[in-house]
Amino acid sequence: DLIVSNPPYIARHEMTALAPEVRDWEPATALTDGGDGLAAYRAILAGMHVHLEPAGRLIVEIGAGQGPEVAALFRAAGLDGVAVGVDLDGRDRVVSGRWRPGA
Repeated sequence: DLIVSNPPYIARHEMTALAPEVRDWEPATALTDGGDGLAAYRAILAGMHVHLEPAGRLIVEIGAGQGPEVAALFRAAGLDGVAVGVDLDGRDRVVSGRWRPGA
């Protein structure tokens, strides 16, 4: 009924701009996919149908500014009701959608 994930979403080129206490102490694989920061979303979307019941929801944490790109990936994968939620600072932070196979 529900998949929730906080995958590595930081693009490789953004890693140097991270705060040192994050960049220098967190495992790199927990932060970045080594590419555009969207690989984990693509993998989750590719396999969601195995784990998610029809009308189930997928909710993922995203990096600030990734809302439009991740929402587009959700829609292309067949999710509807796609929404981008913001954090307390007003930045894109979560994308959610409902899986409607065949819709």
